[in-house]
Amino acid sequence: MKLHRLLIICIGVMLGLSSCSVVERSTYNPDNIQLNLCMEDLEYLGETEISVEYRKYICIIRAIDTINGEVYDGKVIRRTHVKGYTDSTLSRATYKIFEEFPEADYLVLSNEKRDITRLFLGSEVMVTAKVKAYKIK
Repeated sequence: MKLHRLLIICIGVMLGLSSCSVVERSTYNPDNIQLNLCMEDLEYLGETEISVEYRKYICIIRAIDTINGEVYDGKVIRRTHVKGYTDSTLSRATYKIFEEFPEADYLVLSNEKRDITRLFLGSEVMVTAKVKAYKIK
C-alpha cells in the first residue's frame, strides 16, 4: 500500500514538473496572421524610380558610384529596407521613396532592371527599380 501511494505521488510530481516546462517554453502566439486587403482599400500616392550605379571587382569588391543620380558619399549612409528587390545595393537607394511619400503604408516593386557591362576582372552595374506607393484608406 505504501509503495502504491509513493508511486502515485512520484507520477503526480513528474507530471506537474513536466507540465511546467511545457508552459515555460511554449508560446501562445498564433502561427499565421493574415490581413486581406483589396485595391479598393488602398489609395494610390504615386510612383518613383530608384537607382544605384556601382562597380564590382573580382566578384567580391563593390564600389558605389551614384545613388539616385547623386554622387555617392561614403560618410553619409541612408538605408531602408523594402521587400521584393533582388539586388541588396538597392537598400541604399530606398530612402528616396520615403522622402517623396512619407505617408506611404504599402509599397509595390513594379519592376527591377539591371544593366551589366563586363570588364576584365570586374563589371559596371546599373540597377534601377520602379516602386509604387499606396496608403491605406
